[in-house]
This record gives sequence, structure tokens and C-alpha cells, in this order.
Amino acid sequence: MSEEIRIGYPCPHLVLEERTTLGEDRMSISTKAPVASSKSMAILVNDTYFVPPEGLWSQALLTGSFSGPFQIRRCGNLAGPDANLLTIQASTGTVDVRLPVGDKVSLDDVISAIRLADADGVLAVGSYNGALRLLDSASVGRSSFLRVGGEGAAAVGWEDQKGARGKMLYPPWKLHSEESVYPSPVLANALTVVARYPVFEWPLRGNPTIKISYIATADRCPRCQGTYVENDYRFNQQGDVILIQDEDLLYQSCLKIILTKLGSNPFHTSYGSRLMDYIGAKRLGEASLLIKQDITVALSKVQSIQSQLKEFQAVSMKEMLYQVLSVDVVEGEDPTTFLVNVLVQNASATPIKLSIVYTAPGATALGGSNGLMLGATGTGLGLDQV
Repeated sequence: MSEEIRIGYPCPHLVLEERTTLGEDRMSISTKAPVASSKSMAILVNDTYFVPPEGLWSQALLTGSFSGPFQIRRCGNLAGPDANLLTIQASTGTVDVRLPVGDKVSLDDVISAIRLADADGVLAVGSYNGALRLLDSASVGRSSFLRVGGEGAAAVGWEDQKGARGKMLYPPWKLHSEESVYPSPVLANALTVVARYPVFEWPLRGNPTIKISYIATADRCPRCQGTYVENDYRFNQQGDVILIQDEDLLYQSCLKIILTKLGSNPFHTSYGSRLMDYIGAKRLGEASLLIKQDITVALSKVQSIQSQLKEFQAVSMKEMLYQVLSVDVVEGEDPTTFLVNVLVQNASATPIKLSIVYTAPGATALGGSNGLMLGATGTGLGLDQV
């Protein structure tokens, strides 16, 4: 029994970290494809911050003006015995701290004293370049604030600035809907569809780097170009490439030779079909006959390849092409588009149906069978139709 790399998958229409630029208004963002849903979208700014739809707001942050060690006295001329008292007020409460005293009190000792003063849930304390730093841990934005007081505030770096408030780092955004023309090269009358793009409520400052991850609308997907099918290698959780066998292998082998342009492989010039040469044919009758004949010839090559392969490895009855039962070519709604239905049978007498839509600039498999779904769900085809 032989195996082959699986190449056909239903496209997830997921675009990851697409680099975008701001419009002239510094609020709108242009994406390669319209966004399907705001819930699927993530905006990454400067490779650091994810901006949610409600905007990104900072917490109140207050940093001392000088680094430790600190000179802290218990008694002062005017403060009396409260010269080492530090009062910290945050959005959810107030913390009174008795600072350790001495001529060279380390920063770590001051941080420990604040943490022991029931500061959990009210504020976070740390350091920055040797200076004391406080952060309101319960709120963000304008409702977040910090104020320091008491005679001990000046001793640990807060002589001038004694308060801080949270601020907006990046404004809220929403999806803006506008009419767009469906980019179809074959439709005489272009379709008007709704396109969605993210727009910030206020202009952004500076020149930030913006990357957007989102689910694109299926008909404008940059991954599959609206075909609902993505052809690429994929790997399982163990890092091994995903393989197929039996009927799935036969299905893919037939599709691959039909959808490969004859002569495009310099090492196997006889592999493929001439379907690409029939694009733009004006007379349906002649084009249909040529397509049917070319598919039949291509599938006969699959049988020849498998016969040669049997001399070197085992080929299962389920993966072996026994005969082509029928090839039907039907004109689509557009006169240069054809629907091809191919019914083949393997050596274990299992019929396998291939449904192909063939149009410029290439051909795409829409529906599969036997567990190999090539876009059947995305295109609305039920299992009874493939």
C-alpha cells in the first residue's frame, strides 16, 4: 500500500499578521480582503500591544524621581513621629505604610514594607532603574489613579509629582462597512457586495507598525482566491507531514493530473492535461468534447503510472484506478466556465466521483468523497452531492 502527501484542504480563510498601513485620515486601515467578523480580528501594534475593540488603556503608573538607597527618618521638625509615614491612594483603596528608617535603606526593604501593608488587590510595587515604582492593579484608563502623601513620600522619591492617572494608549476601533465591487473577470455585470474594514475612532499618533489577523470573507480570501480550497503541505501535532492512502490517494491522483498543465513539469513532460489551453473557447460544443477527451487521456496516464509503480512497491486495490465510468462536461452560468463530473472506479469496485469547476485562471476541486473534503463544506455542497 502506497502513501502520498495530502495537498487539498478546505481553506480556513484565516489571515495572520498581515502588515497594513494607516489611511490619510490616520484612522482607517486597508486590508487585502474584507473582514468577515470583528470577533475574528486582532490588531497588533508595534509587535507589542494587542488593541481590543474598546481601545487599549494604561494603568496609573507612578515612578520615584531618584533611586535608592534612601535616607528615611522617623521624626521630623514639623512632622513629628510621622516622618516615615507613606500614604498611597489607588482606585480601590488607601494603604498606609510605615517605612523602615535609616541613612541607607535599600529599595528592597522599602518594597517589602509596602507589600506587607495589605497592598494586595490595591496596587503593585516594583522598581525601575533603581527607583520605586507603583502601579494601580485594579483599574485601567481614566478611572485608574494613584496619589502618594505623607512625609515619607519625599524620602523615597516623590517630592514634586505625587499623582498619576491611566490614559488611552490606542483608541477604540470598529468595523466600517462600505459597498465594494466583486472582482470577477468573467461577469458582465459586476456584483456589489458589502466590505468591512477596521477604523479607529480617533487618529493615531506617530508612525506605528500595525499587523492584523482576521477571517476574510470567503469570496475575497487572499489564501484561496475565493476557490474555498487551499493546496499546500500541512503537518500534524508530531510535526510529520499529513499523508493519504487508498480511495483518498486515488481521488487526489486523478485530480492532480487533471489540474496540472501538460508540460509544466520539465522532468515529466507527458504528465498533466491541456485544460488550460481551452480557456476562452467560444463554442461550448467543441470545448466540451476537447475537455472530455483530454480528461480521459490524462486518467489513462494514471493507470499507466500505477502499472509501472506496481513493479517496485505495493499498490492497494482501493488506490488503483480500474476504469473511467463517465466524464460529463456541463456549461456553467458563465459561457467560459465548465462543470466537469468524473466518475471513476477503483480495483475494489468502489465508484469515486470527482466534481471540478474549471475556469480562468485555473481549475479548482469543489467537492470530494471518502473523507477527503476539498471545500465541500465551504461551497455549500452536501455529502449527497459529491
